[in-house]
Amino acid sequence: MRFLRLAFFLLLSAAACDSELPIEPVEEYTGDSWVVFYQDSIGVLKQVIAFEPTFIGRQSVVEIPVAYLDTFTLELAVSCDDSVFKVSPAAFTFTKSKKTTTLKVTFQPELPDSQAVAHLHFQVSSDLLSADTTMEVVAEDSLRLEGLGQNYYLDLEMVFIQGGPFSMGSGTAEDTADVHYENPDELYSHQVVLSDFFIGRFEVTNQQYYEFWVEQGDSANRPDYSTVFGTWPQDALEKPNHPVVGVSWEDAMAFCRWLSLRTSQRYTLPTEAQWEYVAVGAEEGRKYPWLTEEPQVAADTLDGGQEEPVYRVNIQGVIDGYQYTAPVDRFPAGVSRFGTFNMAGNVWEWCLDWYDPEYYRYTTETDDPKGPSGSADWLYRVVRGGSWLESLKEARCANRGALDPRNREYNVGFRVVRLP
Repeated sequence: MRFLRLAFFLLLSAAACDSELPIEPVEEYTGDSWVVFYQDSIGVLKQVIAFEPTFIGRQSVVEIPVAYLDTFTLELAVSCDDSVFKVSPAAFTFTKSKKTTTLKVTFQPELPDSQAVAHLHFQVSSDLLSADTTMEVVAEDSLRLEGLGQNYYLDLEMVFIQGGPFSMGSGTAEDTADVHYENPDELYSHQVVLSDFFIGRFEVTNQQYYEFWVEQGDSANRPDYSTVFGTWPQDALEKPNHPVVGVSWEDAMAFCRWLSLRTSQRYTLPTEAQWEYVAVGAEEGRKYPWLTEEPQVAADTLDGGQEEPVYRVNIQGVIDGYQYTAPVDRFPAGVSRFGTFNMAGNVWEWCLDWYDPEYYRYTTETDDPKGPSGSADWLYRVVRGGSWLESLKEARCANRGALDPRNREYNVGFRVVRLP
């Protein structure tokens, strides 16, 4: 009978997402390793993976390249014993031709000011020691995981927008005479010039608004929720990274004033011109932030072979995995040219301007326009972008909506602008 020696070696080295560990022969490897698999046991050379302190609603990720330096077929199973830590893939089969994989360990805290401790378990199975082809566990061990959940956060992640000229609205002057023109309040396309500003990469989240609301007291600026969303503030705690909804224009402005005082920066709502400039990416003729008219993109152009389509936008009538709102960092395939998420769909977004359906036709304001003046003459404020409740047509970059600034609707939220 031929003697089979279980000669294999797996090297795991925790690294930042942009780092790589070269694969080297066992006898030549001299770097720092986290875990070494050899013979029928596991040597844990570094005991702990310590994640960066992480805000509620955010994630911290450590990627662990795994290299197998032998030729036998081995199965690696990995698991965590606490749901705040997740690992992917949870299983991998190493063969002569498949010698590498990358484990991604994600930490997403559930409670503020909390410390999470768990273990990342490794289990290696092989059929080399069995009389048949049954896979048997030949080695197992674990690493300690530590993460700290920080309190509520004000990390709105602002994007710098370099100002300039662009064409706002749609249609031509000749279209104003057409009583059947589909979107008369967009008439007509006209040039405006904007100064530099910053805008939120994401819509303001439940968690961010919750911190503001707590400081104001229960009676002030409380979101008005429908029964389909649950109740406030429970929804904020259960879905911290979803956009806040059920807030009026006045609530949104109160948030901006509070944020300005907290940070010593000038925050406000985007003007209608600023909002559209970001949505179209400062490019003329862009109907949607992603340019084309299709709400989905072929999956293999993003992930190399998924069978399901990847959606660009959260709107009515698409099976995107979300019945109502989606987390603010979803749908990366639909980001604007400036890298802002959900400028189309998810929730309507309040703008600073009063709404006048004929404003584009008579305005002569071209530099940093702020909409019609004279608040006593107008009843509604502008909302932009469409929502999960409407069709793709409502999510067009040029589409204009209007609401009473006192209204609190379950499909309306906002994002903020910071002025230099």
